[in-house]
Amino acid sequence: MHTRNDPHGQSSILSEHFQQVTVIGNANGDWHPAPMGHTFIFNGTQHEADKVINICNGPYAGSHYAFVVNNSPDNPQLVSLLTEVGETLDVQLKCWPSSGLVTILLMTLMAKQVNVQRMSLLPSLARPVDMPPTEYLPCMVHNWLGERRIALGLQLTSDNIQWPELFIDDASRLLAQDNDPVDINPFEVLLSDAVRRRQNDILTPDNTDPQFKMAQRLALQVSSDNPDNLDVQYALLAALSNLPSVQWLTYANQSDLILAESLFYNQHPETQASHWFLIDHQASQYLDTIRHHLAYCQQVIALIAKQANGIDGEVDE
Repeated sequence: MHTRNDPHGQSSILSEHFQQVTVIGNANGDWHPAPMGHTFIFNGTQHEADKVINICNGPYAGSHYAFVVNNSPDNPQLVSLLTEVGETLDVQLKCWPSSGLVTILLMTLMAKQVNVQRMSLLPSLARPVDMPPTEYLPCMVHNWLGERRIALGLQLTSDNIQWPELFIDDASRLLAQDNDPVDINPFEVLLSDAVRRRQNDILTPDNTDPQFKMAQRLALQVSSDNPDNLDVQYALLAALSNLPSVQWLTYANQSDLILAESLFYNQHPETQASHWFLIDHQASQYLDTIRHHLAYCQQVIALIAKQANGIDGEVDE
């Protein structure tokens, strides 16, 4: 991939136009084009100003291209560059990335200054009460925790990006205040069934150890089938959501956080069955808070790593 410092790269001509850019996400609220430079908006958001560029996921726009671009200085070239970045991120995320992250990453390589607004990369997974079980939330097709992992690395290592909404507080404001603390490792509950399924270590007639059966019962079932013990599963999701973020942080590590990413998306819901809790109304009401805990752990670990690298750099000097 070419950077803005490569005068012979494919992006060099477009870089002249994108010295200062503003990227505006699809969150609720009013927005206005930036007074200086170009403004990027996405999918259904529309605006007629001269320097407002609209980028759509190809499927959203009914195109066979990965992206559809309108109103840029060179639409075909920008589509080509976005596609190259998207393919790179697809490998890292194990899922096709959102137009927003692709645009931000490309612009950090091309522009001198990138400002991001109305974008936390945490759209809600809570299903509306009247949503039929056969339908899915459009945002469910992206790996948002994975995108935040990459975005945090970008924000913490790049001097030319301002993205205040990427950083979140712990989830204390989201929690019920009258819950007694429970001394559990939330990652054990969240991931143990997923790990067992990856290892094909599921419950069989040859594996009826009582401790194994109890552990299986007290783990979030990660499958497309509705659990037999649905009330227990609802209770587990409620308990996970109501733990304080600091308790999640106590047990968090990078490998578990990356493994947890796979629980919260389905890139192809039309052809592949989703985890039951992504399409169950009651279960989905707990997912945003659980994912917030995970995102907060991600953020703290990334900030600690940056601080450690800064200290190491000072020592090396």
